[in-house]
Amino acid sequence: PAAPLMATPRTVPILGAGQAGAWVARTLRRLGFDGRIVLIGEERHRPYERPPLSKGVLSGAAEPETTALFAPDLFDGLSLDFRPGLRAVAIDREAGRVALEDGGLVAYDRLVLATGGRPRRLPMPEALASRIHYLRTLEDSLALRAALGEGRRIAVIGGGWIGLEVAATALNYRDVMWAMGLLPEEALEDGFAGVSIGMECSGRVVAAGPGVTALKEGDKVMAVAANAFSTHVVAP
Repeated sequence: PAAPLMATPRTVPILGAGQAGAWVARTLRRLGFDGRIVLIGEERHRPYERPPLSKGVLSGAAEPETTALFAPDLFDGLSLDFRPGLRAVAIDREAGRVALEDGGLVAYDRLVLATGGRPRRLPMPEALASRIHYLRTLEDSLALRAALGEGRRIAVIGGGWIGLEVAATALNYRDVMWAMGLLPEEALEDGFAGVSIGMECSGRVVAAGPGVTALKEGDKVMAVAANAFSTHVVAP
């Protein structure tokens, strides 16, 4: 129940310092919780918004600092025990504590899991691994932005919003030759809103099918594979 949690100061670690975790922390403060909040995140940044990673940041129209979820003074005002660049490696529910990869332990009265999702890794030859990008983090977006350039061809694997946005952004680079979105057949039959966007933005090919199960070495193509949480890119 919310009332006991708010009435008594407690230690509440939040595993995951993305949008969900940061909003949990802010909401706890709004509800009057004045105990210790430990915000633990694998990335070294303060919480930021991810939608610009496939749009403004990727295109270069926005700089990384513009993605901050909260203004610096607001974030500081939350009085969090912020632990960036750390992963939780174990949870001891009986002892009520979280083990961190640096050997530290954080005791808790309540624990929040807000770790988000990770991309599905596709099997591929080792030689191809250097040509793949996964779009989930700020660093991923900047790396992909640097990879988009002269003579690149791009294939989008996945017809979700992230993949479509990446395709649209990539085609702003005049040397991108083609993009491909793999969309479920039901989307084509049901007139899924993203299909028309994909056909217009990724333009060259939109293929319906069961999805990609592996990547094989061949022509030097930058392939973007997107799912609900992330985008994968293979670049020459």
